[in-house]
Amino acid sequence: MTTTAYSQEPPTRTSRYISAWHRLLAVITDGPTPTAEDAIADYLHRHQDDLSPALWIEFERRHLFP
Repeated sequence: MTTTAYSQEPPTRTSRYISAWHRLLAVITDGPTPTAEDAIADYLHRHQDDLSPALWIEFERRHLFP
């Protein structure tokens, strides 16, 4: 064998080699996955100035926002 065989770096770890503990901790630290309702509510709150007052009254009447 040559000396270069010993000096090679080990292969880097890829996502398929992530342990179950790392995946579990990632799920715990990331928190719950947002639902479609959360995304829509967030969008409407960010763009509330673009919507008509009549539409906001209807949203409030139907209790779509807390």
